[in-house]
Amino acid sequence: MKIAFNTYMSSSVSMKADKKNNGYRQPIGALLKPFETNKEAMVQPLKLMKGINPNSSDVFDSFTRIDDVTRKINFTKEPEAWITCLFEELEEFVIARDEYNQDKSQANKEHMEEEMGDIFYTAASIAKDSGIDPQEAFKATNRKFFNRINLMERFCLTSKSQPDNLADCTNEERRALWNAAKYKLYSVQAKRFALEN
Repeated sequence: MKIAFNTYMSSSVSMKADKKNNGYRQPIGALLKPFETNKEAMVQPLKLMKGINPNSSDVFDSFTRIDDVTRKINFTKEPEAWITCLFEELEEFVIARDEYNQDKSQANKEHMEEEMGDIFYTAASIAKDSGIDPQEAFKATNRKFFNRINLMERFCLTSKSQPDNLADCTNEERRALWNAAKYKLYSVQAKRFALEN
């Protein structure tokens, strides 16, 4: 496999020499040179990724458009394979985080960030395969944490046995407050679901 890959890398430019020049043909080495000094360097797209900005602040839009391209070229996984992939990405992140904890270099930090990004991307792909909008799923989790922590704070103020501030609670007290807020919200939501159905 390595020999075939090296053969491809050395001959890929000459293999296309007889094709119409579209203005993008450059030696692979020249295309990769910016990556030596710029972590946000990009290989200029030909057709498939044209018009997509992976550095956009709207990361979910970028993800959706890039993921659509991967599906267009059949670069996708079966549902079970995505789960395996997610566990692999988690393992790679743990290794990268351990390396960063041992040596807090910029290179190790960027490697750790990249592995975390792989986890996000894989999870978002699993969501899409399951018919879930990743952005809506993230919004739902944001609301969940927002509402539970607000309830926890109110429980603290109304309880004589708890400190007034969440930050002053013990870990056990915080866990009990979290579970109480979770139970209260689930009870109310269950009523809403019953009314809707």
